[in-house]
Amino acid sequence: MAEQEGKTIHSVAKAIRLLDILTEKGQSASLTELYQATGWPKSTIHGLLSTMREAGLIEQDPSGRYWLGIHLFEYGCAVSNSWDIGTIAKPHMQRICNELGESIFLSILDRGAVVTLAEEESHASLRVVSEVGARLPIHCTSQGKLFLANVSQAECRRILNHSDLKAYTPHTLTKPEQFSAELSRIRDQGYAVENGEYKIGLRSVAAPVRDAADGMFRQVHTDDFLQAVRLVCEAADAVSRAIGYRGR
Repeated sequence: MAEQEGKTIHSVAKAIRLLDILTEKGQSASLTELYQATGWPKSTIHGLLSTMREAGLIEQDPSGRYWLGIHLFEYGCAVSNSWDIGTIAKPHMQRICNELGESIFLSILDRGAVVTLAEEESHASLRVVSEVGARLPIHCTSQGKLFLANVSQAECRRILNHSDLKAYTPHTLTKPEQFSAELSRIRDQGYAVENGEYKIGLRSVAAPVRDAADGMFRQVHTDDFLQAVRLVCEAADAVSRAIGYRGR
């Protein structure tokens, strides 16, 4: 009998739940452990696992324990290869640019510098322009500080110790030891702010997509800037989830 459109196919839902359990567990599990986690009859669990094992979605080791199969890895590679971060981010960037009237950038970390990957340029008379492919300093831009806050401490120290921490303005941090409190604050709040550290009068906010976006404002405590923080964080989270991020 054909399943009615829009109805959940329970056997498929249960199979997905087993895959989720193994993923969350991070290691192999026995039939008994999966029974304890679900409460389903062992015969049902065994049937689902056997079917998925035949398809390469599940592997079973000599001791009888079950683990995720190589075919899932192949699926994941196919999905990641189809992602185009610029295409995914573009409608979010356009929406923020239209709503705020500020330039928006998508950036990546490359060899200790911030590289512009994509841009939505504002039509305002006062605006920031950064060519795609342009390299920006990591220590005094909102994107750069965001990257520093999200790499390991060892990598952060390596980047800062091997970077030219040039003083672009009187507000620029120029010594590696000065960054500890700032990067801790960025990790806690989930976004980074540049407040005249790269260029006098330039203020921006960056949030992680594991890439970032930013814009320009008069002050960092005004309502329009706080609105930008919200929009950029929401857009970054939406793009992150579109490319598979499942964290908080």
